[in-house]
Amino acid sequence: MKLKKTVRTIKIYAAITAGVFLASLGINLFLAPHAIVSGGASGIAILVNRLTGFPMGTFMLLINIPLFILGSIFLGHGFGIRSIYGTILFSVFTDVTALLPGLTENLIMASVFGGALLGMGFGIVFLAGATSGGTDILASLGHKAIPAVDVGKWIFIIDIVIISSGAYLFRNTELVLAGILTLFINSLLVDYIISGANVAKIVYIISDKSEEIAKEIMEKVERGVTGIYTRGMYIKEDRTMLMCVVKRFELIRLERIVERHDKRAFLVYSQARQVTGEGFKIYPIH
Repeated sequence: MKLKKTVRTIKIYAAITAGVFLASLGINLFLAPHAIVSGGASGIAILVNRLTGFPMGTFMLLINIPLFILGSIFLGHGFGIRSIYGTILFSVFTDVTALLPGLTENLIMASVFGGALLGMGFGIVFLAGATSGGTDILASLGHKAIPAVDVGKWIFIIDIVIISSGAYLFRNTELVLAGILTLFINSLLVDYIISGANVAKIVYIISDKSEEIAKEIMEKVERGVTGIYTRGMYIKEDRTMLMCVVKRFELIRLERIVERHDKRAFLVYSQARQVTGEGFKIYPIH
C-alpha cells in the first residue's frame, strides 16, 4: 500500500513537471519572441520583460509569493504543496527555456502553437490537482470580494485587462488579436483535456451469455457490471441486459470479451459526461 502511494505521488509530480515545462516552452518558443500577451501571470511577465528586460520566470515568482500569502490569509486555507511546487518550477523552467530561440516569425503561427502548448501544459497541471499560481488565486480573491461574479468570469476579466494593457503599451492592435487568439486556444485545450479525463462510456450489452460476460469484465477489466432485467418484445423473452461504465481506453478490452463469448451480442454505447464513485474520480480544476 505504501509503495502504491509512493508511485502515485511520483506520477503526480512528474505530470506537474511535464505540464509546466510544456507551458514554459509555449512562452519562450512562441509568445515571448513576438511580445504576445495572452493574460495570466505569464502575460504580465512577457509585458515586463519587453519593457525592462527583467527575467520572466523570476518576475512570475515575485508575483506569486504575495498572491499565495494573500490567498492563505483571505481564503482561509493553503494552496497545497503541489501548487507551490508547480509555481516555483514553472518560474524556473520559464527562465531556463528563455535561452531557446523562437521557432517562427509568423504571428498567427506563434499564437496558435503558443496557446496550444500553454493549454496542454496547464491542463496536465490541473489534472494533477495543482495550479501554476497567478491569476487563479487573484480570481478566487475577487470572487470572495464579489460573490456575484464567479471565478471563471474573474479570470476572463483579469486576462482581458492584461491583454488590453499590452495593446496600450505596445500600440499594436495585431498583438491584441494574437493575444485573444492565444487565450482562446489555451482555454479550449484546458477544457478539452479536463473534460476528456472525466468522460467515460456507458455500454449496454444484450446477450444470452450475460453471466459469463459479466464475470470476465469484472475480472479482466476490473469494472463493476449491473444486470438489468429486460423483456424482448419481439420474441417475448426475459433476459438480463448488462450495463457497464468504462474509460475509453478500456473499451477495446470489453468488446473483445463480449465477442469471445457471443459474436451476436447486441451492444449500445452512450457517452457519460462525468462519472463519480468507486473506480472513478473527478479531476479537479483549481
